[in-house]
Amino acid sequence: MSVKNIHIVFNPASTGGKTGENKSMILTELHNQLGNGFELSETRNKTDAHTIAKKAISSGCKIIIAVGGDGTVNQVVNGFFENGSPLNQNPRLGILSFGTGQGFAQSIGLPKDIISQIKIIRNDYTRSIDVGKISFVNGQPSMYFVNELQFGIGGTICKNITPVVKKLLGKSAFGFEAVKTLMRQRANQFTMKINGKSITQNMIGVIIANGAYTGGGMRLTPDAIPDDGFFEVLLIKEMSLLKRLRSFTKIYSGKHLDMSGFQLFRTNELEFDNENFPDAEADGELISTKCISAEVIPSALKVLMKN
Repeated sequence: MSVKNIHIVFNPASTGGKTGENKSMILTELHNQLGNGFELSETRNKTDAHTIAKKAISSGCKIIIAVGGDGTVNQVVNGFFENGSPLNQNPRLGILSFGTGQGFAQSIGLPKDIISQIKIIRNDYTRSIDVGKISFVNGQPSMYFVNELQFGIGGTICKNITPVVKKLLGKSAFGFEAVKTLMRQRANQFTMKINGKSITQNMIGVIIANGAYTGGGMRLTPDAIPDDGFFEVLLIKEMSLLKRLRSFTKIYSGKHLDMSGFQLFRTNELEFDNENFPDAEADGELISTKCISAEVIPSALKVLMKN
């Protein structure tokens, strides 16, 4: 594989700054396996990854490698799209997963170690996956996600988790924050239309999933597949504190789905009532604008992964 068309988007702030601390090691492995032909840009704020990826693709770059966590991947992926369509049909996404949650990396089966992840990029095997498109009120620009969109508890966890907790606890940070949030999260009345049917319920959270893993290994939607043209939509209904804590012990195995209080749907598009807008996030990125719908864009993104 030629490395002349590779651009690396490096987020030193991911995992509470641990990615930056390991920059020398990561770059050494990149040079060992890919040589010196790639370009590297380092992010300084949350929107840099999006801007860097978009500029690199517009200039003809064929491979964009996101180095960081789910939020970094999300920002880079959003740089692949403009006005509801892919910016270019040719670029591929590579991932060096060095974040806290690493949900998307788990969902697509990436190995845990950086050396093996770089080997996957070097092997240049591509698979097309679906992308979720979020539409907002007042015709504001769409946002895209590859792993999950969450309302309620998932958004609250994302809002409250701190870089210090991420750095100290790593993948356990989301579990730690989840238990804290479960104990005080209030249910919100939420209305959505799924498969043409309107549903209104008091819910702790809603997960619209393209991938099976999120939050450091939680399997909230264990049957979600990123290239089947559908979302798995999980509703978490109001429940007692004891039942909330019992369910938490099961979400890493996916056995929570056997409990009452959880309801699962499968769809390729859904609409939201924006009157009640709990905290929301997509791939670890907070959303501050009211969402009105989400839909699957089938096979919209080429990702470098294991064959």
